[in-house]
Amino acid sequence: MSASRSEVLVVNNTTGANNQIAVALDDRVYKVTPITGPERCLSTIRDQSPALVFLSLFDDSYDVADLLKQVRALETDLPVVLMANSATVAQVTALLESGATDYLLFPVPDDSLIDYCVTNCIQRRREKRKRKRGDRDLKRLNKALVESLKVLEMDQQAGFRVQQGMMPDSPYLADGFTLRHLIVPSLILSGDFIDYFELPDGRLLFYIADVSGHGASGAIVTVLLKSLSGRLFSEVDELGAADAGEVLTWFNRELLACNLEQHVTMFLGLLSENGRSLQYANAAHFPATILRSEETTRYLEVGGLPLGIYPSASYECKEVTLPQVFTMVMFSDGVFEILPEETLKAKEEHLLSLVQCDLGDIDTMADHLGLGEVKEVPDDIAVFTVARAG
Repeated sequence: MSASRSEVLVVNNTTGANNQIAVALDDRVYKVTPITGPERCLSTIRDQSPALVFLSLFDDSYDVADLLKQVRALETDLPVVLMANSATVAQVTALLESGATDYLLFPVPDDSLIDYCVTNCIQRRREKRKRKRGDRDLKRLNKALVESLKVLEMDQQAGFRVQQGMMPDSPYLADGFTLRHLIVPSLILSGDFIDYFELPDGRLLFYIADVSGHGASGAIVTVLLKSLSGRLFSEVDELGAADAGEVLTWFNRELLACNLEQHVTMFLGLLSENGRSLQYANAAHFPATILRSEETTRYLEVGGLPLGIYPSASYECKEVTLPQVFTMVMFSDGVFEILPEETLKAKEEHLLSLVQCDLGDIDTMADHLGLGEVKEVPDDIAVFTVARAG
């Protein structure tokens, strides 16, 4: 957490609503500034760059739609939360379509809803900005890295810093889901890669990928995967990739166009906007993903061909209904190298029991597998969890 407080502007002349916002937000984290009038609002945005703005629908002293338009002209991604009441709630839909970020109905029955709304809006803005910065950096780096593997081979440490910068935040919170990951490379660089992000239509996309080869030769392909993630995030509608199978088909086509020597296995999932279902597709990624709920713990189906080898490959999209409480656990095949069992079947049973015995927490699993103690592993090892606590 930054030492400086995030400023929250409240453009409203109603004392009760302003007080509720001030009480709901931790003053060690947020600086709540009530103001009146659109002119002062716009000048404050220009001069102080606040983290979020509340606009009131029950303050008759200004036109919310007009002020929202002017705010968007100054800051296209500044979170704007509408303050509505029972008399003005009918205006919310049109304002959301015009660029407002979210709304709250006052009086808010639980102060924690205000804190959740503000924190979520600010976090989403930070993630969006981070991704934009990352996309710009990756576009500059990708051409040089793809064209010359030797550059990365001669400077492993520089490549390590680049690769670490590409990884998404862990833990990452999104609409009730918590995503965590851990990658232990066999060398400085890793051929295992994980990414996740929210698509513009509200679905949460995630994948775990395992590039053939170790070190720089595998890591260079992870840079390409990250670049493709950026394209997928910004162009998903134009690409026509409607389900998980079509997304894997698109990944396969793009990797083939690069004429890589490596191939990639990948498990890719799409969580629905309402969080009730999971679409997934598998491009020969093994071991299979484990889904644990209060009722059962099981492997999801495996199958499919690796990415980057077969031009005619297609990938079947599967769908499962998700329970309210669940944990999904994914591994790369390097985990098999450190398990004591002799047969592949026994190793799979070991992983299933590890998750089944309520060891789905990623730190607990890492400790159980000894990943916190090992200095060298024979193959890259990735552990990735997607969970919802209810």
